[in-house]
Amino acid sequence: MEKHKLWRAIFVAGWSAFAVSAIGTYASAQTALQTRAFVCGKSNGVPATIAQTNRGDVAVIRWTSDRFRDAGYSPERRCIEVSARFQQYFRNQKLNYLTTGMMNNQQVVCVADREGGNCSGLLFTLKGGSDPTQVLNSLLAVRVRASGPLNESTSRVYIDMSEYLEQAAVESEPNSQSDSPVW
Repeated sequence: MEKHKLWRAIFVAGWSAFAVSAIGTYASAQTALQTRAFVCGKSNGVPATIAQTNRGDVAVIRWTSDRFRDAGYSPERRCIEVSARFQQYFRNQKLNYLTTGMMNNQQVVCVADREGGNCSGLLFTLKGGSDPTQVLNSLLAVRVRASGPLNESTSRVYIDMSEYLEQAAVESEPNSQSDSPVW
């Protein structure tokens, strides 16, 4: 009888420790990102995909290129569509890493579940002849201090979005878009 009580106490203590550890890990992951939504707004007067964080608005991508206008994708339209994808991946907890890859025989910027992982969702297509690594670096790296979250793995760059949003500069002026997420 005593042995049974001892094993039961050990079992309960073990499960309690596991539950506390799991809750702590989940809470720290949620706190690290502290993002409320991704929206299309304005940054420096141009359309921008904005992460609305507890620290303030972070311009993730400024849409300045007209390279896709002939295909019907103005910077404003790309901003709206890509911001909606960011929001969808964020809401579904799939916005872990940004990287580049190939989808439908086109170079793309995409999301990956883990560093070194394959594309698991499209963010946007790159113009033919673009250097995907250079595009990703220039889109994001300039807004993070030198020790930023850029990780190169097998010649592909992986950007840890949680680290990026913690380190990226906050917009000095509030986003001109409403606080409503795009979806």
